[in-house]
Amino acid sequence: MPGTTTGQDLDLVIGKGNGGGGNTPPAGGNGGGDDGKRGRKGQPSAAKYYAGVAIAIVAILMFFMALASAFLIRKGTGEWVPVHIPGLLWVNTAILLTSSATLEMARKCLAKSDANGFRRLWQVTTVLGVLFLVGQLMAWRILAGQGIYLATNPASSFFYIFTGAHGLHQLGGV
Repeated sequence: MPGTTTGQDLDLVIGKGNGGGGNTPPAGGNGGGDDGKRGRKGQPSAAKYYAGVAIAIVAILMFFMALASAFLIRKGTGEWVPVHIPGLLWVNTAILLTSSATLEMARKCLAKSDANGFRRLWQVTTVLGVLFLVGQLMAWRILAGQGIYLATNPASSFFYIFTGAHGLHQLGGV
């Protein structure tokens, strides 16, 4: 019957009778189950790192795609009043693209084992990321000065949501 478990399934999940439950390691082993193939204790493998990064990228992509879908659907309702976007956002876009370029150059320096070049470019990228965040806050202040807030209309709501989510994403990167 769907939604029910049998005693045998429950035994497999709990690990009943195999010495693997509780806080004690199984008898006769190191408790890790990796037969010593894993590096230092607590050091994650590259495969786990890349899997985690891939999952994070997919989750972020899905979040922004959901926002974009909601935006397109809401825009088609006929109650849309466009927001005049401050020109500062074009400067912010240039800063963001430049920070992407410096981050890629830093990655290449790291691949060449150029620690000084990596460190310098990483710092430039971080400064550009902070400049982007400051620029976003300034753009919000410009809009607030024009009387455009989160709840003013659907277009302003989406603007603040998109830029806020993007700012949080950038803050996480910084």
